[in-house]
Amino acid sequence: MGVRNAKREELGRLECKTLDAQFRTVIRDGLNCSPFEAEAVIEAVKEVYGPYLNGSSDSLPPGTMRLVAVDADEPAGKPVADCRKRTIRLTVHRGAEDDRCLQQ
Repeated sequence: MGVRNAKREELGRLECKTLDAQFRTVIRDGLNCSPFEAEAVIEAVKEVYGPYLNGSSDSLPPGTMRLVAVDADEPAGKPVADCRKRTIRLTVHRGAEDDRCLQQ
């Protein structure tokens, strides 16, 4: 029989009250996934949607936009649905530099 550590118990209870824990439970119980699969889904969601959920922390500068595109390493002829995608940032307008080009 060990010594009860109230602080550790409190931290354990707090860890169960996070959005990740809530989402993990939904994935595990709702989709009948293992804890490992639920954790993998959470990491994939954070990777794909994270930049859009952070709000102002990852805002784009004026003249740029995000686009989902097929990864450059994917071979030609492979169906787009099966290809790995990446989110890229495009510069649509570079400000004064583009303005000078348009005047010429």
